[in-house]
Amino acid sequence: MRVLQVVHQFLPDYVGGTELYVAQLCRWLTAQGHQVALLTGGDMAGDTVWEGMPVTTVPGGLRGPKGPGGLFLTGFRSPTAESAFRRLLAGFRPDVVHLHHLIGLSGRLPALAHAAGTPVCATLHDYWFLCPKSQLIDYHGDLCAGPRLGVNCARCAIDRLGMPQLVPLAPLAAPVFALRQAQVRRAFAACDLLMAPSRFLAGMAVDAGLPADRIVPVDFGLEDAAQTPRSERQPAAPLRVAYLGSIDESKGVHVLLEACARLDPAIVSVGVHGNVAAAPAPYRQRLQALAAATAFGPRVLRGPVAHSAVPALLASTDVLVVPSIWYENAPLVISEALAVGAVVVASNQGALAEKVRDGVNGLLFPRADAVALAATLQRLAADRQLLERLQQTSSPPQRREGHWRHLLDAYQHLAARRPSPWPDAAE
Repeated sequence: MRVLQVVHQFLPDYVGGTELYVAQLCRWLTAQGHQVALLTGGDMAGDTVWEGMPVTTVPGGLRGPKGPGGLFLTGFRSPTAESAFRRLLAGFRPDVVHLHHLIGLSGRLPALAHAAGTPVCATLHDYWFLCPKSQLIDYHGDLCAGPRLGVNCARCAIDRLGMPQLVPLAPLAAPVFALRQAQVRRAFAACDLLMAPSRFLAGMAVDAGLPADRIVPVDFGLEDAAQTPRSERQPAAPLRVAYLGSIDESKGVHVLLEACARLDPAIVSVGVHGNVAAAPAPYRQRLQALAAATAFGPRVLRGPVAHSAVPALLASTDVLVVPSIWYENAPLVISEALAVGAVVVASNQGALAEKVRDGVNGLLFPRADAVALAATLQRLAADRQLLERLQQTSSPPQRREGHWRHLLDAYQHLAARRPSPWPDAAE
């Protein structure tokens, strides 16, 4: 098959959960003998090759050169992205298009694929179908109840422009955001198949007006890897706690550092593994100040970890903390932690409450509650039997090979239902 993958940004310049997922999928497809091409956003336009696969980049993506206004407008359309997409449809001639994220690209790509007679599916990696910022966090940092006819979106936009005094005027700008929501809803309604990695996200998608009969649940599973032997904690040693992931306010790293102010390094050791230097300056400075105010000091901020080193790090960790303040969806790091027998402590909200079963394979604490998080970690440090029980009852996720094969079945089903418009596409 010929499969065109569309993602808002890609390796090697952008590394995140979605980008790594797409990279692994592309590698698996090519290993099975299929042809893959990618359309992605980035800092500048160009055609390159990644691991033997052609990559077309257009200015865009989450951190591309468009700026907040331009990024918002791409929800309606982006002539540059659409032109590149048409060229790929005509030149690469895909049997199916798989969309992973359209932020910074164009909300019209699904309709263009259909106009060319090409079936299209999409994976809902986050809440962009409902929220221009993708994460359903409002301008106060609280969970957002949704667009509310565009009023909530307008409030966020006005605040992001640095004019919070104008937030009361948000209803005047709301129609523009309501129009954006209608456009994005049409974009996803044009997809033949929508894949949701959590029941929570699937429910949000249905509530947002996406076609329920086209939404299917998927389990990403875990990439096959050599079994990493577990490094057991010594009897008198502190509880080994880690955060691993992006350094972003929505990830709640500050919540963990606030909890650290209540923890004794003799009882609990904590390491925050992520690229603090890449965080926005105000948030980076906030984290550095929080770290310095704890008994752990600046050394609690350990820096990034290579992807190949993640299994070993988690195998030498007792507890992985996932303190996100947004709903999350299907964070891969949870599956990676469970696979090596680490206990997961996570915010009790959204899809996290699906992945972490309280009292079974981990513990949940109230969102953004540093006091409760500290108490949970102290409880695990004091009750070794509880920790060991959670480790023993944790079951590893399914292997990703099964997910890839289900996905290939979906591609073949879509292609068979709507044959390729090019007579020689099977050559």
